[in-house]
Amino acid sequence: MTHPLQWTAPAPFWRTGEAARAVPGLIAQPQILRFATDDFMDEVLSTLAQHPQALPEYTAQAETWRAPHAGPKPNPAAWLERPPSRLLPLARQARAKAQALPAVALPQPLKLYQAAHQRHYLVAGSLVCQTPGLPDRAVDAGKQKVSFVLRRLFLKTELKATTGIDPRRALKQPDPAHMDEWVEHAWVLSGKSGHWQVAQGAEVAAGRVKLVKGEERLATFPTRYVDAQRQARRLFVGSVPVGRRETYQSASRMDTAPTASEEAAHARTTQFRVDVLAPWRALVNTARTLADTPAPSIYAREAFDDKTGALIDPSKIDPARLRALRSQLQLSTWYALLDLRAWLAAHLPDYLDWLDDGEVGTPPGSSAVASFHALLQRVRQPDAMRNGPRPITDPDSAYATTELAVDLPDALRRIGEFSEVLENALSGSTDFATTPFEIPAQGVAKPAHWPNFLFLLVDPLHEVATPLNSAEAPPNSPDDFPAEQRQTRIEALAEHLPEADYSLLAKAPEPSLASLTPTDMREGWYVMRLVYERPDCAPFEGTVISAATVPFQMAGFFDPDAPARPIRIGLPVDISPAGLRKFDKNTVFMMSDMLCGHLDRFRGITFGDLVLSVLPWPFHKDFNVADKGPCKQQDMSLGVMCSLSIPIITICALILLTIIVSLLDFIFRWLPLFIVCFPLPGFKARKAP
Repeated sequence: MTHPLQWTAPAPFWRTGEAARAVPGLIAQPQILRFATDDFMDEVLSTLAQHPQALPEYTAQAETWRAPHAGPKPNPAAWLERPPSRLLPLARQARAKAQALPAVALPQPLKLYQAAHQRHYLVAGSLVCQTPGLPDRAVDAGKQKVSFVLRRLFLKTELKATTGIDPRRALKQPDPAHMDEWVEHAWVLSGKSGHWQVAQGAEVAAGRVKLVKGEERLATFPTRYVDAQRQARRLFVGSVPVGRRETYQSASRMDTAPTASEEAAHARTTQFRVDVLAPWRALVNTARTLADTPAPSIYAREAFDDKTGALIDPSKIDPARLRALRSQLQLSTWYALLDLRAWLAAHLPDYLDWLDDGEVGTPPGSSAVASFHALLQRVRQPDAMRNGPRPITDPDSAYATTELAVDLPDALRRIGEFSEVLENALSGSTDFATTPFEIPAQGVAKPAHWPNFLFLLVDPLHEVATPLNSAEAPPNSPDDFPAEQRQTRIEALAEHLPEADYSLLAKAPEPSLASLTPTDMREGWYVMRLVYERPDCAPFEGTVISAATVPFQMAGFFDPDAPARPIRIGLPVDISPAGLRKFDKNTVFMMSDMLCGHLDRFRGITFGDLVLSVLPWPFHKDFNVADKGPCKQQDMSLGVMCSLSIPIITICALILLTIIVSLLDFIFRWLPLFIVCFPLPGFKARKAP
């Protein structure tokens, strides 16, 4: 014969008579305990061993750093010492009589802070049999499991909203007496993290709580103590995962868990956006001419008005600057083509093989592949790139007209043989390119060990067609710049990927967190429930789930109400040369030969050169850094190990921080909120002789 089981609050929270009527439902509700020291495990164990009736004093309450929670003060000595065993029962009974009632209502929303704020929280409850005395239930750890689940609360009005959410309703604080206005959502593990899935709202409201398939169970551990009546008790405790707040807060909400094929399609689309479309969109910004800042533009000095600096003659182009910008765009385009080709090789291999074979007509596969190929063909080099003003190729150029790829599929076909060339460029080996790529001027030979064709995804002078036109892409805002409109038409290519033709043998990458659409980044409300599972007893005796804890929020790392963990950094006291020379240079930076070569390029650059490079005409001076390959010594690659003094680095970091904050204060006006200093009498760097 088995007894009905029930989750309750820890036994020290149980009340009868007037005390029970003051806090209805307390006995059935797991409690959240709050600790303000990093030794919270020692504190909770010693409290249970010596004065378990003091446990309600640790109940989590609303607090801020201006008004901290007036909980028990940490007493490390009590965690290590206890009174004699004969006196413990008397002490427990006296403590039980003098114990105050727990708080009836929270004046402010309960917000749990992170360990970085020196706050730790435990959810605690007792699993008892519903017989007189409520004895603890014995748990077989080999066949049964005790855990707890985290649930997020959403208003029912949010679930039904189609045009938006009323902020006044969304920011409403849950009322434990009216939880029927809210719907619990379970945290279901999927992908890199998980998603929120509705937890049978009607059943939760009626008290028939069930677990959701795939719902995450968080670990608990048992602790034992003796109560005031000298009865052995067991308490199950679990650590509240406040540190995962950003994961929970930014997760999406789904009605059902996505299938494996849906997750794979989303992951491949995300990889396409990250590896191909993001660099392509970045090239649009690079190619954009900045008419308001003459210094970095492709126009000659006489193209701008001397007084206002406005562009007055766009026909006056500086050939050297145009060639330098096109060289930068061309190098980035080659690597973007490599990434697109790698994506096709992993997910559309038949289409890529068809491209490499030089076939014409309709590509293999479904009509979606043919449509995708047609969109890629739209990305063509305009005729002006060959025979217009300022073409990229001409009869006197090192690149012939035939060495300009016609369209994007043609460029993908050509880039295939140069994968090794680009991956090993500037590595120091003479078998590959040893100097940065630059489109040669007229009469100059073609640069060695670089691809033998040109193709630009974007050009600063001539407009390269995008895969979709403005009518096919999502509409832009009237205030968007032309570059932003082009980026929208490029990004829309991801919506036309032939997902049905993905190879099932290709490994699907995990989508980045930035690609996951969050449900609502505003402060969320959560509850927790304790769970007792006994799969061997199903279906006769199922899982026992507790009532929900009080609703709470999780504080972010930079929450303005969060208590601040005390941090004290001692800077070097004696900063004279005699004092600093005593510190050991025991911090080593290891630099490769390529990084060493790049750092050597900056040895001749001064602060004045940096300032002049960003000033407008007539003060502008181009930032010219001499080319240099990897560091070598007698034809052998040479890396560098540099030993530094951490104390001096710390002083430099403080000085730079002060300078940067002072400069940015012109914009943010945050200097009065940044620092406060108090005098420290007698703290001298050196003692008086």
